[in-house]
Amino acid sequence: MSETMFAQALMSGLEKRPSRLSSDHVSDPRKYPAQAPYTLPKPVHPFPRRQRPSAGQQSQSITVTLKPLKGSDQLDLQAQPPNTTVLELKTQYAQKFSLDKTKIKLLLNKRPCTDLKTLKDILPDPLPAKADFSVMLLAGASTPSQASTPAPASPAVKADDSQKLPPDSAPLSEHAQAEAEALPHAHDTATQMLQSDEFWADLKDFLVQRLRDEDQGERLVSIFRKAST
Repeated sequence: MSETMFAQALMSGLEKRPSRLSSDHVSDPRKYPAQAPYTLPKPVHPFPRRQRPSAGQQSQSITVTLKPLKGSDQLDLQAQPPNTTVLELKTQYAQKFSLDKTKIKLLLNKRPCTDLKTLKDILPDPLPAKADFSVMLLAGASTPSQASTPAPASPAVKADDSQKLPPDSAPLSEHAQAEAEALPHAHDTATQMLQSDEFWADLKDFLVQRLRDEDQGERLVSIFRKAST
C-alpha cells in the first residue's frame, strides 16, 4: 500500500467519527452531572511541631574542659549553661592565662567551632554532662605586654652609624656592602628557621586553620619537614 492510499484510508476512517469540538466551544454548566465537592483526606500522621526544651533541659549545666594542643594550661569551667557561646569560652580562657582571644581557636572532635555557636548547637542531643574542647593557639597569642615590648637591637648594626657617614668614608655602595657583610647571611638565617620547632609549629597551626583538619595538617608538615632536610 502506498503512502497516498494509507493516508486516504486513515482520513476516511476519521470522518466516520464525531466531529471535534471547536476552539471556542462553550459547554452548558446546567448539563454537568451532579457531583459532591471533593475534599482532601486528613493526613494519617499529624504535622510535626517543634518541641520546646523543657525546664529541666534549660536548667542543665555542662562542665567544659579546655585542653591546649601544646602545653599544660588546662582550664575546667563548671556549670556552664547550654546557651554559652564559643566566644565566651575563649574569653574565659584568655583572661585566665593572659592571652589574646582573637588568636585562640576551639576544636571539637578536631573541627573548629565558630564564635557565635552555643553549646547546645554544637553538642549532640541529649546534651552531655561534660564536654572536652581542644585549644589551638595561633601565632601572636602572647600577652599584649609581651607583644608590645620592643625587641633588643642587634649589636651588629647601629642606627647612628648607618645614618651618619664620615666625610672621608667610602661610597654608598661600598658602605652598604660592608653592612651586609656584618649582618648574618640570609641563607644561614633561613637554615636556622627551618631547624627550629617554633617555625614548624606555626606552619602546622596555619594549615590546621585553613584545612580544618588536624591530621591533614600534621601530615603536610611532616612531608615539608622531611623535604627541607
